[in-house]
Amino acid sequence: MTKTELALALVDIDVLQFGSFTLKSGLQSPFYLDFRRIVGYPHILKAISQRLWAMAADLEFEHLCGVPYAALSLSSTMSILLDKPLIIKRKEAKNHGTKRMVEGVFKSGDTCLVIDDVISSGISMIETLEALEAEGLVIGHVLSIVDRMQGGVNTLAKHGYQAHSLYTVRELLNILLENDRISEQTYAETIKFIKQNQINFEQLRQRQQEGAPRFRHSYAEIAEQAPHPVAKRLLEIVQRKQTNLCLAADLPTAAEILALAEKAGDSLCALKLHADTLPDFSAEFVAALRRLADEKDFLIFEDRKIADIGSVAQRQLVGGLHQIAAWADLVTVHAVAGASSIEALEKTGATAKDVGLILIAEMSTGDTLTTADYARNASKIAAAYPNSVIGIVSQNERPQSTAQIMFTPGIHLEQSGDALGQTYQSPATAFAARGVDIIIVGRGIYAAENPTEKAKEYQRIAWQAYEKRT
Repeated sequence: MTKTELALALVDIDVLQFGSFTLKSGLQSPFYLDFRRIVGYPHILKAISQRLWAMAADLEFEHLCGVPYAALSLSSTMSILLDKPLIIKRKEAKNHGTKRMVEGVFKSGDTCLVIDDVISSGISMIETLEALEAEGLVIGHVLSIVDRMQGGVNTLAKHGYQAHSLYTVRELLNILLENDRISEQTYAETIKFIKQNQINFEQLRQRQQEGAPRFRHSYAEIAEQAPHPVAKRLLEIVQRKQTNLCLAADLPTAAEILALAEKAGDSLCALKLHADTLPDFSAEFVAALRRLADEKDFLIFEDRKIADIGSVAQRQLVGGLHQIAAWADLVTVHAVAGASSIEALEKTGATAKDVGLILIAEMSTGDTLTTADYARNASKIAAAYPNSVIGIVSQNERPQSTAQIMFTPGIHLEQSGDALGQTYQSPATAFAARGVDIIIVGRGIYAAENPTEKAKEYQRIAWQAYEKRT
């Protein structure tokens, strides 16, 4: 069986599944790998074991050990086929008999090759490695069928272990796409999830040891620490109206935006627009929108995405046709120009009191170039300028600083996507798995038959998701 044939067989027996799956970490993943199923297909179990053995042919070791539980069948099969002694690491110690965590015939100083089905965060693997090393075993290499490409291999390398995988997730996806087993949209959504959900091993282990929820920040706690007056105003509205819903009013005319704000404004904490796309933009429109914002108690969020050298960025905020700083409460800024653009915007004086900047850390398109490293650097810049930047736009975990607000676009009650690269996630996923503070919803509301009722529905569901988080 070739690697391609084996990959296709894994899909055929539902080892590799696509949909919406809650992982151990709480994340909603668009794919899931369940290698426990291979015990029902001996020919596939044998094929995988033989391929793993071929990868290990040049490695020196005296024993095999599978990470419990999914890899036990692999290590057992390899042990029998290749006449290598097996060591078993228990999931938990027995409370009777020898009460040992590690079973087998070995002595201190013996070498061992450790096998797992999937490497994600690396934490399950490292727990096994630590237990084996506590018994005096020596480990240098580990094998897996699939590397989920979410940081586990790098974590193992940092701890001194070299990981070898039969496939990366990207390799599997390429095979499936080439053989018409998945759509280009599924491919793009899965790759995007991988890029945006890199796992920090040390933080994950600390959370597990503390037994604490991943995200506990309440709006009152964020407001208390946030130094910017616009951040405090926004969070006061959030708590007063019990809404964390920002409406992305991506409509083609100013008149349509005003009509939508009139219908949905009571359910919003903010309304987001793109002023430079409106053919009927005018001072009268701005005045009418400000009246509605005051009447219905929401902030105006101009999604300008300022991204240029300092002097140009300054004019984009306070000058030109739109005079954004004169009417917008919130304005987005790209991090691509670095911290110098934030410093330039601060010099206009607008960001000290009247305008809160929101830094774009990640985009919600399927093929975004905002990598995990880029997002981390953007978050660091945001945290370094709390007197002008009130938060970030991110698809991943919220910033470490409690004072920063996390905004997440691409929210839809029906998780899917569109033909232009946009991908969606549910409110429950956003709050429980990513720690979002404010959700940004567009066509889920404005394209609904009844935008007023749909906005109320999003408000209710998102607020319940926040309450469950805290």
